[in-house]
Amino acid sequence: MKPILLYDIDGTLLQVHSTFLRPLIAQHLSEMGVSKPESMNRSFAGRTDRGIFMELIEGHPSPDELFNVLKSKYVKTMVEQLSADRVERFDEAIESVHIAKDAGFHVGLCTGNFREVAFAKVNAVGLDDMFSFGGFGCMHANRNFLPESAHNNFKTVHGLSPQADQYVIIGDTPKDILCAKYFGARVIAVTTGGFTREELQKHDPDYVLDDLSNPKEWLKQLEQVTKASQT
Repeated sequence: MKPILLYDIDGTLLQVHSTFLRPLIAQHLSEMGVSKPESMNRSFAGRTDRGIFMELIEGHPSPDELFNVLKSKYVKTMVEQLSADRVERFDEAIESVHIAKDAGFHVGLCTGNFREVAFAKVNAVGLDDMFSFGGFGCMHANRNFLPESAHNNFKTVHGLSPQADQYVIIGDTPKDILCAKYFGARVIAVTTGGFTREELQKHDPDYVLDDLSNPKEWLKQLEQVTKASQT
């Protein structure tokens, strides 16, 4: 079997404009009587939507109920309003998805986004119907558990049960590297999301790339490494 690719979204495939995203979340919080300006200024990079939202409502009564209301509002607005003009697409990364699919690779997602939001984002950059499985930030606040969720979803969709080291997580943050290592997957770290090569290398990924251009080259290398590990 070829390596199974699990793409992160934000900072790897695309970036939603902060002038749209953060005011949207702040508006929903305000409508619910929640004010957390200090939290809104923190980086969301590599975190799960569940973890971010639970932090934003921390200390409020009925947090589970509040979380469900906030999630529902956010998902509805993102699905309805996220359009191509509100997203920066990373053309090299998007091309790599198409090339990998054409070459027979299984391609999924490993993202902290809620599932519905994840698909709204990839659809906004023309990747409709490209991802048939994935791990999403709906159930887990801790990103380390997302690769196993993607693995379980892959088994359900494709009826196969590959080993952890047959997966390759592709992401732009140290948290992508750490979740891959926690699960036992390989990992490609890219510098397109704001972390430098040096910052990513500190966490010992298998590969660090400036972007996902020339996918035929790194896909071939991944295949060779995977085959060698299976012999």
